[in-house]
Amino acid sequence: MPNRRIWSAPDMSTWDYIVVGAGSAGALIASRLSADPSVRVLLLEAGLDYRAADTPKEFKDRTKGLGLALEAPKNHLNPEFYWHNTTATRASGQQAFPYRRGRGLGGSSTINGLYAIRGVADDFRTWERLGAAGWGPDTMLDAYRAIETDLDFGEQPYHGATGPTPVYREPEQGWGGVDKAVHEAALDAGYPWHPDHNAPSSTGISPTAMNIRNGDRVSTNHAYLEPTRGRSNLTILGNTLVDRVLFEGDHAVGVVDATGQEYRARSGGEVFLCGGSTSSPAILMRSGIGPADDLRAAGIPVRRDLPVGRNAQDHAVTFVEVPVMGAAQTSVANRPTYILVRYSSGIGRDNDMMLLATNHNYWFGRPTAGIAVSLEQPYSRGHMVLRSTDPHDEPHFELNFLSDERDVTRMRDGLDRARALIEHDAWQRIITGEPMSPRDDVEMVSTVKDTMHLSGTARMGHEDDPEAVVDSDCCVIGMKDLRVVDASVMPTIPSANTYLSVLALAEAFVDRKLMGAQS
Repeated sequence: MPNRRIWSAPDMSTWDYIVVGAGSAGALIASRLSADPSVRVLLLEAGLDYRAADTPKEFKDRTKGLGLALEAPKNHLNPEFYWHNTTATRASGQQAFPYRRGRGLGGSSTINGLYAIRGVADDFRTWERLGAAGWGPDTMLDAYRAIETDLDFGEQPYHGATGPTPVYREPEQGWGGVDKAVHEAALDAGYPWHPDHNAPSSTGISPTAMNIRNGDRVSTNHAYLEPTRGRSNLTILGNTLVDRVLFEGDHAVGVVDATGQEYRARSGGEVFLCGGSTSSPAILMRSGIGPADDLRAAGIPVRRDLPVGRNAQDHAVTFVEVPVMGAAQTSVANRPTYILVRYSSGIGRDNDMMLLATNHNYWFGRPTAGIAVSLEQPYSRGHMVLRSTDPHDEPHFELNFLSDERDVTRMRDGLDRARALIEHDAWQRIITGEPMSPRDDVEMVSTVKDTMHLSGTARMGHEDDPEAVVDSDCCVIGMKDLRVVDASVMPTIPSANTYLSVLALAEAFVDRKLMGAQS
């Protein structure tokens, strides 16, 4: 191991806040905390530190740089923007695969699918029931409003009109032929229409909102970090892979990176882990915080026995694929999805299921179209495997999709609903061949996919809850001056793509912390 040395910038030898990870949560938190000129903030990022204007073409617009080409995104052109060695096994019998996450300023907000969908009120009532006190629907609604400028419904009291993140919906004339077929078939099947899936209590058919402005992506690097670049009290360090947290007794006093360099917080300062549901739990375990048996097996001294890496959740997806006419596959910017259908199965919370129009599957290497069936509230739980104590050795996840019979039942029903929609005349006008979908439960489990929305691996809850890792203030239980703030603390995954909910979580956390400091 290289010799350790304490790193410091000129005149800034210690920090009030050390934020690890400049992705969706970390970028927002560093931006908001550094708005107070009296505090010093250090933001550490494993990937590149770059200006928003230098975002590669492949990530700038809603086509991922493809223009009018119906082909897979050229992710290989910018490998430095991904974590490559994190792996996952989706379900029993499947092979492990690379579970890619965004790397560099903006994190996954730089590479994701741009869906700007809120969780529903029932999600956050459940968070409170599971011990996340103060994280109910009202708190999250306020945070959603604060982070957004809704370009379509900003005048509504449940939306924001001045936040950093734009929210936009493509008008019907820009939809693809499959979007239009799903819309028509779902209306005739009795699903209600709502023009805004982010309105409280909405359900049924809606256009998908995106975090874009004038057709271009707005990542957290654009929205939060770029405007703060001139602050003398904010230092951003890229290419800094954090290994573990430094402690004095039960106090977190800083972090050490993979080269052995130390970054120290001042007395009374804090460390925030914002590396997401893959990196934050790995850092905790390398720091001696995790399941005691797992730590001992890895040769890590146990500092605190907590269920780090457990409770892993993601949205499981299956498909009904259909060959269609070429004209039905094109849309503005060739987006695969502009329309979704949400419904409640009666087994989970509100809007626990989602059907998404799929104009094309070219992004996944297939020439078909169809409907994706997404399980928005899984009961199945997975776990993380820390492969070694080397921070370069990224973790593995066993997701255990469809291991709970309630998930199998709902996915089976969702596939039946999708097949029924495809029998509608609107579909029959564009179909050129037979639909293809899992024929039975075995095939469903063998082909189920993820959505890269990993959540819950450092769950929030009561301090005496044996499944909780952090308390309702995001403090690691039993430790001082160490918090985790990202999707890993979510008690359950929201009923939507996770991006907006991660931003809202971080926004509400900062409000909560600042209010606590003033009281």
